[in-house]
Amino acid sequence: MKVHVGDRVSYKAEYSCGQLIREAGVGRVVEIKQIPFTLRTKKEVAVVEENSQQFEIITNGIQVIK
Repeated sequence: MKVHVGDRVSYKAEYSCGQLIREAGVGRVVEIKQIPFTLRTKKEVAVVEENSQQFEIITNGIQVIK
């Protein structure tokens, strides 16, 4: 499902080298950006706000909650 600004989304926990980077949770999309991924492709990144903190996550890593 396509992600839009204002949607409530859920995301999974992220780990790096066995350490927890971000816990799983629910937030609201406040902005959608396009970032260069390779020389010829771009990815959509959502800026998600949870508990007044913002972070970026690739849109295919989140799920819209109705």
